Amino acid sequence: MPSLHRPRRLRRWLAAACVLLASACGAPAWATLHVVYPRIEERPPDDYGYKLLELALKKSGVPFVLSMSVPKMNQERARSLLEHGEISVFDAGTSAEFETRFDAVYFPIDRGLSGFRLLLIHKDAQQDFAAIQNLGELRRVVAGQGPGWADSKVLAASGIHVRTAEFESLFRMVNAKRIDFYPLGADEAFTLLERYRALAPDVVVEPHLVLQYPFSRQFFVRKGDTELRDAILNGLQKSFADGSLLRFFEQDERSHTSLQRAGLKQRTIIGLDNPYLTPAFRQIPKEYFYLP
Repeated sequence: MPSLHRPRRLRRWLAAACVLLASACGAPAWATLHVVYPRIEERPPDDYGYKLLELALKKSGVPFVLSMSVPKMNQERARSLLEHGEISVFDAGTSAEFETRFDAVYFPIDRGLSGFRLLLIHKDAQQDFAAIQNLGELRRVVAGQGPGWADSKVLAASGIHVRTAEFESLFRMVNAKRIDFYPLGADEAFTLLERYRALAPDVVVEPHLVLQYPFSRQFFVRKGDTELRDAILNGLQKSFADGSLLRFFEQDERSHTSLQRAGLKQRTIIGLDNPYLTPAFRQIPKEYFYLP
């Protein structure tokens, strides 16, 4: 007579075999990545970084659940929460410090556009800025940047005096002529000024200059979270290869409209060196970066 326990033993054996097979393939069985992205104060609910992260995770083929944190926070707070494991990932302009402190996903998610900086200035200063043609002349005026922003060091290394303040305060400071200019990425300067117009009614985007230096916005995950890092990188590379990332970039209304309004080809470029780039960042393929 067949044993009544044989089917039960067979099921247990099959379950164990599935677990061993999954382990042999290098991934935990039935593992799902639970990913929490920070709700950054100055960014809209449908943030570019959040939407691109979702695309990358889908392309990675790894099961995931993506959510956004409930409380709003500044970028400094987001970095602290990432270190404590309360969020999973954040994106920001890269720096050697961030790449040491966290695990970087070496892919320029903004295609390097954050290295093209337009200047927010007071409308009364337009004539003064129209006379600026080179870095030496730019060193005579004062820039404003947020605390802990990676590009603050880039500006300072080029001899530009930088004052720091919270994000919204910088709009007020330009409006009150407490700083001379506030550089923002070419893909965001117009939209951010419009969003915070009430804080800066007398501020305009300077029409003929653009600062340019090697730089980009990247994703960062908690140190040691190689599973999430690799999933994001793999998904970004796949989406670039199949064209979906470029379509995403071109169809993002804010970025597309801002680039059109920026008119980068018609501007005087003031090039700055970025002495803080790491060897790993320099190895990112040039094809990933935007060229005007």
